[in-house]
Amino acid sequence: MSVWSTTLYGFSLRVVLLRGRTAAFAVLPLLVAVVAVVVIATTSVPSRYGVTSTVTAGIVTGLVVPVVALVLGTGAFGDERDARTLPLLRGTARPRWHVVLSRWAAAWTATVLLCLPAAAGAAALGISVDRPAGPVLAGTLLATVLTAAAYTGVFVLLSLLTSRGLLAGLAYVVVWETFLAGLAPALRGLSIGSYGRRVATLALPADVPVATVATTSVAVAAVVLALVAAVAVALASLRLQRMDVG
Repeated sequence: MSVWSTTLYGFSLRVVLLRGRTAAFAVLPLLVAVVAVVVIATTSVPSRYGVTSTVTAGIVTGLVVPVVALVLGTGAFGDERDARTLPLLRGTARPRWHVVLSRWAAAWTATVLLCLPAAAGAAALGISVDRPAGPVLAGTLLATVLTAAAYTGVFVLLSLLTSRGLLAGLAYVVVWETFLAGLAPALRGLSIGSYGRRVATLALPADVPVATVATTSVAVAAVVLALVAAVAVALASLRLQRMDVG
């Protein structure tokens, strides 16, 4: 990446992290971490088995990451739409894919950073049920990082496709990810969350069931999440190149 793109990434990251909404949504991962600590302190090891699945795959991967990614991803260009500063991009000498890549990378980084407390709480919960620390930490972190990459890519694309990107993304998370993919197993192959939860199973005991998981291997699920992120960023770059930013 060029110096120009690196500078834009640093600027974009500072903007994302210093937004008021970012601080507001940082409360959600912290709350999950507190709940995990309370569960560890107040319940026995056998009682935590089911809770580990709920917290790691259900709450962290299925709720915290998509919600935080939704807010930060759609804000990558949505804020510039609202402030009417998007036309300034026409004056840049660099390819617009540099702009998109930098904005996505900033939103992705910020999403992972904000979700780390929740991921740490989930990992602590997994280790507390006598799981090896290595697989628990690796599985939780990998699921968080890859799921965040895919979601932020999709939501950055939405922010360029429509001025109602936040509402469109919310509808996607609630209707498709939570409702339809949960009811119809055939639709799980088109659900980002189902692949994220499949990666998260690395951190869970083998005998603990996880709902709405993609029927594939962990390696394939990880590749799918990475491909979703790459394709979404590519499409967002194409959209910014062709759209009338005026």
